[in-house]
Amino acid sequence: MPSRSTSLALLLACLALLAPQLARAARCELTGAPSLLGRAAGSDVLAREVDVLRGTAIDVYLVVPGRLDGKPVLFADTGAAHHMSWRTAGCPAARVRWRRVEPRMQHVATAPPNPDIAIYANAVVFGPSHGAWLGYDRLEYFETPVPAGDDRWTLTVRDARPSDLALADARLPEYRDLGTMRLAATVTGPDAVARPTPDADDTPRGEIAGDVFRYSVRSGDGLFGWLTSWFNVPYVFGSAGVGARSQAERRVGADCADLIVAGLRRAGRRDLAYSSVGGLVRSLQRVTGPLVVHARGDALADYAPQPGDILALDYIDVAALPRPWDHIVVLAVDRGPGGGPADGRLGPDDLVADIGDAQGLKFAPLGDQGDVRVLVLRARGVSG
Repeated sequence: MPSRSTSLALLLACLALLAPQLARAARCELTGAPSLLGRAAGSDVLAREVDVLRGTAIDVYLVVPGRLDGKPVLFADTGAAHHMSWRTAGCPAARVRWRRVEPRMQHVATAPPNPDIAIYANAVVFGPSHGAWLGYDRLEYFETPVPAGDDRWTLTVRDARPSDLALADARLPEYRDLGTMRLAATVTGPDAVARPTPDADDTPRGEIAGDVFRYSVRSGDGLFGWLTSWFNVPYVFGSAGVGARSQAERRVGADCADLIVAGLRRAGRRDLAYSSVGGLVRSLQRVTGPLVVHARGDALADYAPQPGDILALDYIDVAALPRPWDHIVVLAVDRGPGGGPADGRLGPDDLVADIGDAQGLKFAPLGDQGDVRVLVLRARGVSG
């Protein structure tokens, strides 16, 4: 049996071995509000907004102000010279929880500005005052956990499939993982204080704040490809804002015209200003004069559909919509009768990219619009 002095010596030796670890754990502090930064795989550019093509991984990093040995630092795993890794600094374990931040696609818990019409709207819908400004609507948001990110300072994401599986399943299979998603995280350090990044509660003016991290996944670089990054973005009738402050540009919400302007701007036409259906009719190249397409009629031989063409629509005999041009969509797929193979003719079975209800962006037959007059438009310098 070891003597009392021997036991004391062993205890002191153990404490001496543990002392550096104890000291190291004690010198790590979290002191400020965290944020998120991300970058596409292979890129060195860190940003609060990341746009990628389908199949590209995005690394999202938790960044937290703190102190190491009493000196101010930014803790993050980015590898940047001005960032310090919490783990490799020898800091004690911190609890991290990641969450998706998503919009509800229409009013659920709050009253809509247009009675009995649940869609978001900044303006009057229908009637003699159709389009009259009401003020920015208040959008609703919710969060869902991302368990795969638990206790990690870096989350890698590859798709933007929404939490609402019915919303995703309503799309064609090849588009279910595309669109826009936002993220938030909460970190709890040694002081037991939970520190959240900007999240669903950050909604100045009733819309998600710009410092909530956003990423968007698209199918391509032409107009049609860029439009697919607006899946999961709610329809907001009369969406508003100028240039980079447009609700559509920031993927907060979009009406039919602003969605198309946003896609065109991303596809190369940064000169285009946000306007209206009428504004697009005036500013884009006309390919045809007005054509009449009946919801259950025959396809027209006057024009050969080209994916990416922009179709301004006038609903025939709808008195509640008094404007000359009521809606605007983008031709997606030329289809023959009954959804058969392409027939080179514009008809009710052709698929169009459309935003106009609580589903947000969708691909649906042109015939779903009812009987319409159609004006075919194109944007110079932009591929479909």
